[in-house]
Amino acid sequence: MDKPADSASNLPWWLTPWLSPGGAVPQQLSQSILPGWSLVSITEQNSSRPDTEREIVAHESYGRQIGRLLDAVGALIAERPIGAPDLPALIALDDLRTRIDAIKCDAAERRIDTLREDLATLKRTRPDAFAVRAAALRTLLDP
Repeated sequence: MDKPADSASNLPWWLTPWLSPGGAVPQQLSQSILPGWSLVSITEQNSSRPDTEREIVAHESYGRQIGRLLDAVGALIAERPIGAPDLPALIALDDLRTRIDAIKCDAAERRIDTLREDLATLKRTRPDAFAVRAAALRTLLDP
């Protein structure tokens, strides 16, 4: 015969040691399922046309859109007349572009380091496949 549920928590007696406060199971558990991802929620609260915006972002990410705008504004800044006053907003935007370019270069260096490690593994484990990839890279790298 089953014992009655714990009256304080309405849990069956056999779950009380596990699920009650201070028990073996945490009261809150949070785990990122997509580490490094930034999920953007597009709704009627933050967009006048969320369906259109979702379609645009599916084809052209916010990063790509902002990058193109930064490139265009950077070109306009470069064409400013000599002696034109330095505007703080343009200086800040150019600084942002410089920081983003540095982040992109750092990421490229990390990818190349990973590629070197992968090539070393390929050379050690599959020399024939390595030779094909190395030859292709040499044609790209040699002047």
